[in-house]
Amino acid sequence: MKILISQLNLKTLDYDYNLNLMRNSLDRSNSDVLTVFPELSLCGSPLYDMSRYGTLPVDCINRAEVLCSEKKDFIFGLCVGEDGKKYNSLAFVSSGELKSISTKRNLSMFDEGFDSGRGFEVTEYGDKTLAFGFLEDLEDFVATSKKADVVVCVGSIVFEPERQHRLLLSLLPLVRRLSCPFVFVNRAGAEGRYVFNGGSFVLNSNGNISVQLPFFVQEETFVDTERLGNMQQRAVPRLELLHGAIITGLRDYFWKNGIRKAVVGLSGGIDSALVVALAAEALGRENVIGVLLPSEYSTSHSIEDARNSAEKLGIKYHIMPIKDIFSSTLEVLSPVFDGLAADVAEENLQSRIRGLLLMGIANKIGAAVLNTSNKSEVAVGYGTLYGDTIGGIGAIGDLYKKDVWDLSRWINRNGEIIPENSITKEPSAELRPGQKDTDSLPAYSILDKVLEMYIEGGKTEAEIEKAGFDRDTVRKITRLVKINEWKRRQAAPSLKLSSCTFGIDRLTPIS
Repeated sequence: MKILISQLNLKTLDYDYNLNLMRNSLDRSNSDVLTVFPELSLCGSPLYDMSRYGTLPVDCINRAEVLCSEKKDFIFGLCVGEDGKKYNSLAFVSSGELKSISTKRNLSMFDEGFDSGRGFEVTEYGDKTLAFGFLEDLEDFVATSKKADVVVCVGSIVFEPERQHRLLLSLLPLVRRLSCPFVFVNRAGAEGRYVFNGGSFVLNSNGNISVQLPFFVQEETFVDTERLGNMQQRAVPRLELLHGAIITGLRDYFWKNGIRKAVVGLSGGIDSALVVALAAEALGRENVIGVLLPSEYSTSHSIEDARNSAEKLGIKYHIMPIKDIFSSTLEVLSPVFDGLAADVAEENLQSRIRGLLLMGIANKIGAAVLNTSNKSEVAVGYGTLYGDTIGGIGAIGDLYKKDVWDLSRWINRNGEIIPENSITKEPSAELRPGQKDTDSLPAYSILDKVLEMYIEGGKTEAEIEKAGFDRDTVRKITRLVKINEWKRRQAAPSLKLSSCTFGIDRLTPIS
């Protein structure tokens, strides 16, 4: 069986854009080729609350009729309405005629508002038996012991560094039981916070990879299921995957929201240096504006590091000292502040002044502010609400500080792009004289390990303590995580880059 795998970067609810992508793929296929498109390829995903999109089934059917006029053979994803219910569906069309529909039975995180369907379908295609359906329903299909010459499966796999590896391991025994070629088509690109894995593949009857498409990007390839060998796989390093996911997420966030330019506040620290480097690569250096906002507490080397960061990338930048604005603000607040000792209120004012200026610039030029907070800070609330928590999207908000350093070094592997001093110097918010992050937090080498065990690992305080961590330190960290949910709810959303992302996989009561 000849198959064209069409791994598309779809736009949610942009039916005509998606339709044109699919028609272009069909133009490249012949009458003896079965083209396979991703899940919900006509309408895109995630759709969230389906009740808001009452015309979704009709809109899908109208475009499906246009597709069928191509008189080709293909499998595609759409929403089907029937008896007041809505199904995440996969349709098989041959020579322009609808032959069979698979409706998803085991619903996933993106299937809010859909009803549970029938699962896999088995049909005849030429002289072959074809089974097709959704990844979530594959195990149920295998359990039926039905036979097929080829199994086609689609999914919407969201990126996590180990996700593809885990998926292949889970499929190996299932495909061996099927004892036939297995074709999996995933979508590519990003939508909002989600980066889709791409990486569509074909397994031969032994469960070995014969074909694999690139991660993240739109791509297509022809496959002959009668001629499947074993592919020599290249294990993609974790940092390379993280880099690709962030670049894809940023590029698609700006493109799909119709935003051309990004504004990044540059402090001279590693977080902003990494984010601006990623932004310049994703959007083009001509579309990134760096803004240096030094206060009276900013060190000369931080200002120089921030300037160096911008100049190495070749981006436009501005230097806007905030000392006078800060002084004026304190003067206005003097009826309340006079007689009270300086504390975190004055520190937060500086951060909020910076946020005000960044948002003002972005608003004026039709840009979006990129948030520069990392996951270690987000977890424990080490940031100023309406200050350094602002932004349209967070590039590294799902990366612990260790990952920030590691990814920065990886980017510099062939030459210095991110200033070395930004990587090696001790982190500081520079909101008071001599301030260091470790004045308020444990060392990141400890903080990150405890956070990862607690958040991703789901370990209790007692279990973390048994692993060798100080009891008071563990309880301080977990307490900070618990009491800062209210702040996380109001902060910039971040790209999903891990198995437990705040606001997606981990939501706790605000109080």
